[in-house]
Amino acid sequence: IHVDAGSAAARVPGGPGGFLWQEVYCSGGVEGKPIRAFSRAERGEARTFRVSAGGFVMVIEVEGTRTEEEAIGELIGSGELEIGVREAKVGEGDAVALLRCRAFDQGKDVFRSQLIKMMSGGSSKGNYLMGGRSRTAFLVAVAEVTGDAERTCAMNLVLSDLDALLRDGWVTRVEHGMRKKRLMAEWERKAEVIIGSVDCAMHELVAPDLSLARSVYISSMAVRKGFRNRGVGTRLLRGAHQLAVESRGVKEMFLHVEKENDAAVRLYTAQGFTRADINTPSTAYMDRALRLMLQVPVNALMYSTTVERD
Repeated sequence: IHVDAGSAAARVPGGPGGFLWQEVYCSGGVEGKPIRAFSRAERGEARTFRVSAGGFVMVIEVEGTRTEEEAIGELIGSGELEIGVREAKVGEGDAVALLRCRAFDQGKDVFRSQLIKMMSGGSSKGNYLMGGRSRTAFLVAVAEVTGDAERTCAMNLVLSDLDALLRDGWVTRVEHGMRKKRLMAEWERKAEVIIGSVDCAMHELVAPDLSLARSVYISSMAVRKGFRNRGVGTRLLRGAHQLAVESRGVKEMFLHVEKENDAAVRLYTAQGFTRADINTPSTAYMDRALRLMLQVPVNALMYSTTVERD
C-alpha cells in the first residue's frame, strides 16, 4: 500500500464485476474510522488504484477482487449490515422469483409461474382439497444499505440481476426497461437487497370431524447463495412465526422437509419444529392434502411447532 497523504492500512473484502470494493482505514485525521470507495477494476487482476476519500489521496495496490455478493455478505457477517424481514412489496416479484430459480436450479417457465403466484397469492381464496380458505404471505429477508459505497455496491448487484434476466431471455427489452425505471425510483427512497424469501400460507382446514383449524404452512424457503450460513434462514423462520402470532386463531405451523436434508432439519429443529404426529386425524388429513396440492417429495417428512403467544 502506497499512501500519498497520512498513514493507512487497508483490506479489500470484495469487488464487483467491473468494480473494486475498497475498505481503507486511515490513522491520520479520521480517528481510525473506515473510508470506503470504488475504483474500476477487472476481476482477478493486480492493479493500482488512486482513491480520494476523507481528505486523503491514496494509491492502493491490490491483487484479486471479489463479487458484490461476497462484499455485502462479509458486511452482514461482520454485523455492519442488518437483516430485516417483511412482506414482499408489489414490484419485487422479479427479485424473489430469480432468487428461487437460482436456489432450486429452475428455469424460465418456473420464473414466470413464480411471478404469477406472487401476483395472485395475497388474496384469500377457497381450496376444495383443504375444505377451507387460504392466503399466502410472501416474506423476504432484506439487507438495507445506507453508506454511499455500500449503496453503489448493492445497486450494481441488483442491476446485474436485472441484466441477467434480459440476457437469458427471461424478460423482454420493454419489460427490462420498465423494471429498471421502477427499481431506480424505489432505490432513491430505500436501498435494500433481497437475500432470502419464504412463503407462509395461512390455511383454514375443515377436518373430517368438521372442526375448523387455522395454521400456517411454510414452503419455498430460499437464501441467496452468497448469504448462506449467516443467519438469514433463522430470521425468515422467526418472521414466519411472528406472522402466525399476529394471525387470529392460528395455533400451529407446519412444513415439509426431505429427510436427507440435514442442514434444513437442523435449522428447523433449532427453531422448535419437531416431527408432526400424522396419527392425529387433522394432521394426517393436512399432510395428504398438501402433498396433493404442492407435489411434496415422497421422502419429505412433516414437521410442526405450536404458536406461542404472550
